[in-house]
Amino acid sequence: MMIWRTEHIVQETNFYTYVQARERENQSLHYSNTVAIVGGGPKGLYALNHFINQLKLYPTSKYFKILWFNQDKLFGCGPNYDIHQPDYLLINYCIGHVQAFHPDYRDYENQKSFVDWLTAVKTIDTPVAPTDFASRALVGRYLQWVATETTRNLPTNVQLELISQPVTTITYQDIKVMVETQTGAWEVDSLLLATGHCYQNSPLVHHPEIPAAHYIRAAYPVSQFAAIPPQEHVGVVGLGLTFIDIALALTEGRGGVFSHGQYKPTGKEPVIYPFSRTSLPICCRGPQYHAQRPLFLMTDAWFRTLMDRSAKIDFLTEVLPSIEKEVQLAYYSVLIGSTDLQAILKKIKCVPKEERFTLKDLLQPSLGSEEEIVSYIQMNIEEAHKGEDKSPRMAAAAVWGKICPWIADLYRTVGYTGASQQQLDSYYFGAFNRVSYGPPIANMEKIYALAKAGIIRFCAFQNPKVRWQTRQQTFLIQDPSGLEIQVATLIDARIGRPALQKKNAFFYDNLLQQGLIKQHENEGYSPGTLSMDKHGKCTTINNVPVYCYGSNTEGVFFDNDTLSRTKNNTACYWVEETLKDR
Repeated sequence: MMIWRTEHIVQETNFYTYVQARERENQSLHYSNTVAIVGGGPKGLYALNHFINQLKLYPTSKYFKILWFNQDKLFGCGPNYDIHQPDYLLINYCIGHVQAFHPDYRDYENQKSFVDWLTAVKTIDTPVAPTDFASRALVGRYLQWVATETTRNLPTNVQLELISQPVTTITYQDIKVMVETQTGAWEVDSLLLATGHCYQNSPLVHHPEIPAAHYIRAAYPVSQFAAIPPQEHVGVVGLGLTFIDIALALTEGRGGVFSHGQYKPTGKEPVIYPFSRTSLPICCRGPQYHAQRPLFLMTDAWFRTLMDRSAKIDFLTEVLPSIEKEVQLAYYSVLIGSTDLQAILKKIKCVPKEERFTLKDLLQPSLGSEEEIVSYIQMNIEEAHKGEDKSPRMAAAAVWGKICPWIADLYRTVGYTGASQQQLDSYYFGAFNRVSYGPPIANMEKIYALAKAGIIRFCAFQNPKVRWQTRQQTFLIQDPSGLEIQVATLIDARIGRPALQKKNAFFYDNLLQQGLIKQHENEGYSPGTLSMDKHGKCTTINNVPVYCYGSNTEGVFFDNDTLSRTKNNTACYWVEETLKDR
């Protein structure tokens, strides 16, 4: 398996510089329609591509000005795929899945998948395989190429303006929306909010005397960790993908070398203590690209019967039991080497009930010490190398990835009851993602090597509490059993999610205070996002198309933190309404 990095390609001019150079060549025209996209990451790029392609397919005499806002100049890639970030930060799925173009426009633009693009621009002889992996910076280069291709031949009646300023608020005036930054305001006829990861987590500890350098509330950019001294004890809140990035930044990013399963330190490393509510580490996975093993119960036909329902679905009683059965069937199917349902059921019946592999075994392994956590990581690496066809555990973990598109469709259309949606959002979504959507094997092998080298010290905490000790200038982390550690620096590796009730996003907090938006609510449960319809349109602003796309739709839509061009694509509805009277 090859891991592709930016050093393997011809470096091109970044998208922002390209557009600015073109803009100086264009003459100013009078534009009868002005539209705005807020957010310069992949979702904003996809929306821009939809808009321009629709104008090419259905020409109009109207003139359109597109204002594309972003907090910085990383248009097209956004912070997640920042082209300047270190190459040891990888995507967590194989590159064969990366396609930033929409299939509807394949006959109208120069489309290349990531694999095709990489094959064209690579500078080494190694062939590109869809099962390879890549750095996030390299994917960012691809996204910026897609942005360049999208704008290379704009229709003559379209002008694109890039505004690299954070949007602070919007105001609503009859049939117009005013988009405001700290230094300016723009009146627009239509607005798409593709604001991405703009949410903060609630602080784990409140104390006015904590030095900012000791409590790092956001993990990116990883360059900020350079100020952490060698040998310092560092606590990391969370054991997911972000934790891996932090660990690599503090080791490989300081010159350490991984070789043949071992880590060669430089002496510049701190000691890293990761922990979470459960202290369960994320599970790695191999390249899942080829045809997958079939499902036994939760077939397309099974899901379609639920899609035809008029009443909301109780996830806990109507879906989860089938997932439990499907996970068990997948496990024993590989164990006995058969896809015959009756043979699998016979095998399960022969296993004593207390010894049968269950969903709980997959999601909630009992890990009571650092040694057990490290052994669990080692076991998972070995199973991931075997793959879904040879590892019963990996086959069981793969079930979620297969049914997730249907889970998301039910979430958006029929809907789940409020109480069961809350359980899905707060527990099952994260638990399934931990075992099904983990990092590539190579990254987890590095975490294992760092644990063996004593640089990562896993803490088997359960629901720990964090307290700042002013006299010692350290954080005390302690769980109910009495386990405790002291660290000088605390890094929050959790990913913030929409939470209007917690006021965790400056922009949306401003809109809520103005009364422009309200919280989405489902039978008494408020997931934290703003109220929108099933097309992503804001329900509280009339007469102006104001839509949401991406992470800001979580709670109404499901699992949007993805590069997918087609999943939960609300941008197409925004474009359709914006251009309906063209």
